[in-house]
Amino acid sequence: MSKSNKMRVVLVEPGRYTRKATIENTLEAEQAVVGGMIDVIRPWPKENVCLVLNDEGKVIPLQPNRGLSEIDDVVYGTFFLCGEDGENFCSLTNEQVERYLARFRELEIICDMPDAIICFPCSPQRYRRYMEGLNIGNGLERPDHRDNPSR
Repeated sequence: MSKSNKMRVVLVEPGRYTRKATIENTLEAEQAVVGGMIDVIRPWPKENVCLVLNDEGKVIPLQPNRGLSEIDDVVYGTFFLCGEDGENFCSLTNEQVERYLARFRELEIICDMPDAIICFPCSPQRYRRYMEGLNIGNGLERPDHRDNPSR
C-alpha cells in the first residue's frame, strides 16, 4: 500500500489534554512533533498501532508525560499514536482515535515507587505546579526512570 502524505494521529503532550491532530507523514515532521530523533514502541502487540516518542526523552530529560501500565514504564516528552501499515506509518481508524483519546485523556502526575509506577490523574494547573516543584524540564535535575530504576 502507498504511503499517504498526511496522517491522523492522537497527540499526547506533557501537561496538556490529549487531542486529535493531522501531521505530515515524513520523518522530519515526526521528529518535529516529538522534538528529536524518533523511537517507536508497540505496547499493544495485537493492534496495528505505534507509539512514536523522542528517543532521548528520558536522558535529556523531558517532562514525564504518561504512564504505560501495559509495559510498566513512563513516556517522557511529547508522543503521538499512529497506525502501522507494513513498514509505513498511517492514519489511525476512527475507532482507534476514540480509544486512545480515552486511554490518554487524563494528565498524570507520575510517581516511581519501589515496586510500581503510580499515576495520579490531575488538572493542567496541578501538573504545572507539581513540575515547577520538581524542577524537571529545565535541565536541573534528572528524573528516576528505567535506565536508572529505583526497583
